[in-house]
Amino acid sequence: MDAEELREKLLTDVCAGAFSGLGAMVLDEDRIRKAGEAELREIAAQYGIR
Repeated sequence: MDAEELREKLLTDVCAGAFSGLGAMVLDEDRIRKAGEAELREIAAQYGIR
């Protein structure tokens, strides 16, 4: 998965989580939008996405 595909997957997951009541996930949205590839991969690992 390339960086932009990973970014879209993370944003989808964060938005879904936020709307399901996990409001703290909204804080990660800005971080994901601004992240470079290495940081995206780190965030993905935190969310259990490979």
